[in-house]
Amino acid sequence: MFGFPSLLLTVFIPLCLSPFAYLFGRLAERKAAGVFSHTALAIPLLLTLINFQTIYSGGEVRETFDWIPQLGLTFTLRLDQLSYPFLLLISLIGFLASVYSWRYMEHEHNIEAYYALLMLFVSGMIGVVLSTNLFLFYIFWELMLIPSYFLIAYWGTGNARIIGFKYFAMTHVGAVSLLAGIAWLNAIYGSVEYDVLSVAVKTFRPELTYIAVLIFIGAAVKMALFPLHTWLPDAHAEAPTPISVLLSGVMIKTGVYALARLLIGLMPSVFSTIAPGIFLISVVTMFWGGLMALVQTDIKRVLAYSSVSQVGYIVFGLSSLMSIGYSGALLHVFTHGLAKSLLFMTAGSIMHVTGERDLRRLGGLFSTMPITSMAFLVGGLSIAGTPPLAGFFSEWMIFKGGIDANQLAYTFLAILATALTAGYYLRTFMYAFQVGEPKRLSEAPTTMITTMMILVILISTIAIYVNPVLIIINSSIKA
Repeated sequence: MFGFPSLLLTVFIPLCLSPFAYLFGRLAERKAAGVFSHTALAIPLLLTLINFQTIYSGGEVRETFDWIPQLGLTFTLRLDQLSYPFLLLISLIGFLASVYSWRYMEHEHNIEAYYALLMLFVSGMIGVVLSTNLFLFYIFWELMLIPSYFLIAYWGTGNARIIGFKYFAMTHVGAVSLLAGIAWLNAIYGSVEYDVLSVAVKTFRPELTYIAVLIFIGAAVKMALFPLHTWLPDAHAEAPTPISVLLSGVMIKTGVYALARLLIGLMPSVFSTIAPGIFLISVVTMFWGGLMALVQTDIKRVLAYSSVSQVGYIVFGLSSLMSIGYSGALLHVFTHGLAKSLLFMTAGSIMHVTGERDLRRLGGLFSTMPITSMAFLVGGLSIAGTPPLAGFFSEWMIFKGGIDANQLAYTFLAILATALTAGYYLRTFMYAFQVGEPKRLSEAPTTMITTMMILVILISTIAIYVNPVLIIINSSIKA
């Protein structure tokens, strides 16, 4: 449409330019790597916004290139109504995380390598949501794992190397399960092209149930569904805060995308047979994550367990197989991604200013960090489903999907779990910002505050103008 391969550039600009961020940081100045990263990650965001009108009007963007014709493999990228909300979230939060890192990571070692790996991480996630070739999908799936491991292991806190290895091992096992499902599909149908498989799998075969389970396990590990969630609290809490933003706000959503694209989109009749079990898993995940968040004293671990709980809501909506539940789940991907990214940024700002993350040692920050306090409250209330913030609409639609699916008991439990969400966020707000003597501190640096304010404005704006997002999501259901 625009006379240039916008999707190819979206994927490969951060991928191919990442070595130059490292070289500029080494040869010129440390800060040059940050400037290079901000610029390179702004381009995918700009290209994604340029494609908005095409997607909004019901079209799609497809780019196909020769790859390995002897094996019947093409390098095909497609942006449609399902992948667009994910791509927009990835490109937006990727750019903001890079800008946030400018001051947060300024005193860290090997910062040029950090920015190069950050760009690779974002590129991997973009590739996952744009690939239609499942073999290429898997390559990008692994690409986002490898740089994120190094980002956790070498710039994390606590036992970062051990935590990074646990993260790598568990998510790689999930990736192998995903690969096994893809390879089995190829063995049966002789193709890993999504468009070919979408026609071929319409005829039910008993093996498809086992394939669906393998793919679900791969997605469930990435999403951190109970009981495959144990890597998440450690990795998200101990990663550098900008990487926690990407892990909780964006990366776990790629598991949701795999569930929506490869199971519900590719084999809906097979998914419907395993949906009752997934319903139960999603409700358990909600409560387990919520209860664990309620008893944490580390502010980042509160947010990490909250991510576990909120993924339960998303999977609950998808498992309802009702259009309103599906729409609510995909909307919650977007609203939760914005709000959780904001919350991790506020936690990072507190840590940057106070050097503390234990709620028992914080308190009284409201008077000295009013912008951070307000941002935390907006993010927490949105995730708790408080009207009129964006999270209210997505959660209401998810619950309506459960009712329409005649899952009344599970829906009642899911609604009860929202009380836990409100409880642990209000508890954290009280201990961090209200209780205790006021402290003589300053606000977080300007670049950190700016990224938080962008997310506050977006969360508030989507609450008013939610319809454009829903039009795109609803078009994906019709497709």
